[in-house]
Amino acid sequence: MAFTRYKSFSSYALCHRYWLLSTILTLLVWGGLAYWLRPQRELDGSFATYPYGLGSSLENRALDQLFLLRDALHASKRIRGQYEPITIIEIDEGTIRESGVRLQKWRRDWYARLIERASLGGASVIGLDIMLSEEGGTSPEDKAYDQQLIDTIAQAGNVVIVSTLPTGGFEGAQPLRVFREAAYAVGFANFPLDTDKTVRSTQLTYSPPNEETELSFAARLAEGYLASQTPPGQAPPFLKSVSAEANILGSRLLPLRKDGNLQLDFRTYSPGFRRISAHQILSDKEAAISEELFRDRIVMIGASNIDAPDLFPTPFFQPSALARLFEKNLPNAARVPGVEIHATAVATLLFGDSIRRMSYRWQIMLLLLPLAVTALAVFRLRALFASIIVVLIAVGVLAISSWLFNSRGIILPLASFWLGVCVLTGLGLALRQARESALRDFTEAERAEMMDIFSRCVSEDVAEELWQRRDKIMSGERRIVSIIFTDIRNFTTISETVGSDQLVQWLNDYFSRMHKIIDSHGGHINKFIGDGLMIVFGAPATRGDGAEARAAVSCGLDMLAEVGRMNEVWKDSGRPQIAIGVGIHTGEATCGVVGAERRLEYTVVGDTVNLSSRLESTTKEYRVPLLISEATARLLDNEFDARALGEVKVKGKNIGTKIFTVSRKNEDPQQPAQAAVA
Repeated sequence: MAFTRYKSFSSYALCHRYWLLSTILTLLVWGGLAYWLRPQRELDGSFATYPYGLGSSLENRALDQLFLLRDALHASKRIRGQYEPITIIEIDEGTIRESGVRLQKWRRDWYARLIERASLGGASVIGLDIMLSEEGGTSPEDKAYDQQLIDTIAQAGNVVIVSTLPTGGFEGAQPLRVFREAAYAVGFANFPLDTDKTVRSTQLTYSPPNEETELSFAARLAEGYLASQTPPGQAPPFLKSVSAEANILGSRLLPLRKDGNLQLDFRTYSPGFRRISAHQILSDKEAAISEELFRDRIVMIGASNIDAPDLFPTPFFQPSALARLFEKNLPNAARVPGVEIHATAVATLLFGDSIRRMSYRWQIMLLLLPLAVTALAVFRLRALFASIIVVLIAVGVLAISSWLFNSRGIILPLASFWLGVCVLTGLGLALRQARESALRDFTEAERAEMMDIFSRCVSEDVAEELWQRRDKIMSGERRIVSIIFTDIRNFTTISETVGSDQLVQWLNDYFSRMHKIIDSHGGHINKFIGDGLMIVFGAPATRGDGAEARAAVSCGLDMLAEVGRMNEVWKDSGRPQIAIGVGIHTGEATCGVVGAERRLEYTVVGDTVNLSSRLESTTKEYRVPLLISEATARLLDNEFDARALGEVKVKGKNIGTKIFTVSRKNEDPQQPAQAAVA
């Protein structure tokens, strides 16, 4: 039921369509996340910038957290690189310092000595992460150093060198032909960078128009290593594309990201693999180097000094407060040299976990679960409990994401989970607050109108009590009530003899006198029916059926007496002499607030009301001022004398009704009638 102060559509919707609005809001957040996660295709048809939709950047950051947590919680994952057959010969800061030459001016014969040592140590394949697109110098000495490097590469027979792809408007670079012919293979060294310039994946192939497909540096090294492990007479495995979403290398299926790159399975903070300083090989300390560092291993040579040209941020670049909760002694993050990222790519191809994201369809379907639980908590529970549940959901999503990542290599849309939970919580609490505000306004409006209605019937204290059980009153309730109907005799004739202003004045005087008597007996005027009154005892509050019936009879007798006194006062004022009839019946009736949107009232309906009205009309036939029914008479005590007048069939009733006139004991039973008929 709408109340007069409760009019706006938004308030109505908030109060009466709250769960519909909650469902719509949850679905809107879910739809927004679905669009947020939808891979965005570029003009060239690729998904290079947004492989996981507009949320790619946040999803990448969340993936970083999974790597950092795995490193803090799982030592076996952290130390894998130390036991994998990969060795990095690093041209570190100490090597540069001892040589006294900047990396860009390094002599080519020094690289030759590093390759030679790895080859003599029994390396399965050697990767030289140094660009050889130009000669080392123009002097005869520099040319001799170049030739020494060429000869060493050719003699080793298993050296992979690097090229670069066209990028950023610059053309790619290839090694000089003499180096290409001497090398085992050439692979491009470019790393795809995410929007935050962080390396998280590697490109395995590049297919220029009308040219042969090129493989990455890491892919060439992986192929070379597998070829060294292949028994004679068998064809070595090569990297093959089986679909746009996967490659295969040997027996390993390599799932690809939406942008066609391979997600790198990072080991730990740098250094993640076994390393040896180039200075040790180039100095007199070479004899102390263990052969285990090279035998049957992938040996990679590259720069790691602080001003190396290829230092990149990785998932381990940014410190993580979350990871430090589980491992306080984490190293300081630093940029990782390109040679180690290549080593990570090789390890991912050969030994790593097959890290992959679920399909877009599965991701958006899974998003519904935490959103649904969040919605139930936010829209149904108290704010404190809802907040606890939301925190538990966030922690639970993180725990499940971490477990799936560590045990199955599956990446859930963790950032989108968290974003959806946060957004839905914020919007949900705002909607809930708006609803509570609307409910408060509605309740205040309802209370004001109900109290206005009740105040006409009962005292303020009783009205407050009735407000507390307003639901029953609003919906209607069956109660035992005593109803009084009164009517002024010959009112039509009287009204024709006086002016309208005088008529209103004496009617107001009459009604005021009657109201005081009614109020003193605990009844209330439910309706003004022209010159008549409908008076209710026992609703909306009751003192008991007998007490209400006796109060109604006492009220009726006092009203008759007051009419007699009023006639004495009016005798010399020119006002008419009046008489009233009173009918009283006690019985069950339906009581409640009824009406239209802009007009409500508390009313009593039912056969009890009708019979009371009929009894008032019957007083004329029996020429008595007051009639009560048998039901009312049974509830009277010794204070009253009830005189039976017989049984009448009241108009509208098929069963006869016993009727009585009544007076107080020790009172002339004719006195009320005489006063009333004066």
